[in-house]
Amino acid sequence: MSELKKRILISIAGVPVILFLICMSGWYFFALTLLLQTLCLLEFYYLFENKNYSPVKYFAVLGSLLMSLFVFIRQPYHFAYILIFFIVLIFAEIFRNKEKRNPLNPAINIFGFFYVTLPFILLNELASYYYVNLVFYIIVVIWICDITAFFGGKYLGKHKLSEISPNKTIEGAVSGLLFSLIASLAVQQLFYNSLNLYDAVIIGLIIGITGQAGDLFESMLKRFGGVKDSSSVIPGHGGVLDRFDNLIFSAPVVYVYFNFFKINL
Repeated sequence: MSELKKRILISIAGVPVILFLICMSGWYFFALTLLLQTLCLLEFYYLFENKNYSPVKYFAVLGSLLMSLFVFIRQPYHFAYILIFFIVLIFAEIFRNKEKRNPLNPAINIFGFFYVTLPFILLNELASYYYVNLVFYIIVVIWICDITAFFGGKYLGKHKLSEISPNKTIEGAVSGLLFSLIASLAVQQLFYNSLNLYDAVIIGLIIGITGQAGDLFESMLKRFGGVKDSSSVIPGHGGVLDRFDNLIFSAPVVYVYFNFFKINL
């Protein structure tokens, strides 16, 4: 079976489940994000282990899950817990055996928190908005962007976008951005009482740009780690990080827009 057929079959099986959990929201969606967050973090640390770094990955994953839970249940002083967690990670490196000891290991752990954990925390914050299902909105537009960028590059691509990812083209990127705007305007019609056309254009641009930037950034990490995919857990797709790298970049920017820049027209 070709890789494209595998991707299509897995998408047909997985997309309804993900959309169902998004629509259920609450603890159901939170459980989904914890699973995705854990797998993404482990794959992220695996990329650095390939370069002989030794991040304290299991402790970091546990701390990441606890931080997500504290924020989700509105536990007071969760920012203080995050600071303590970072300090423990830094000082724990001092007591490791010399074969694994490296001052960059805590930096990798902390980077993993900002790169993976924080976006999923903010995604749950977006899911808590009562007036519109922003996560559904973001996911649908990201998928449209991803699909159209892939096929746009496959059938129209002639000019390479970046050496980081040789299969990506300028034509594919433009296709993804254009259809992100179209998809955003289409999905906005479902929420026209809560979101206006200005919101739809901004969300489309945010996802069309940051989603593809997230894909390129993860490609850079994979090139650094010397691997083609972050893992092989999803047949035809690679790793979980490969599938959600665009969401990781898009969710924080959408969160910032709705909390600090949204204009009610």
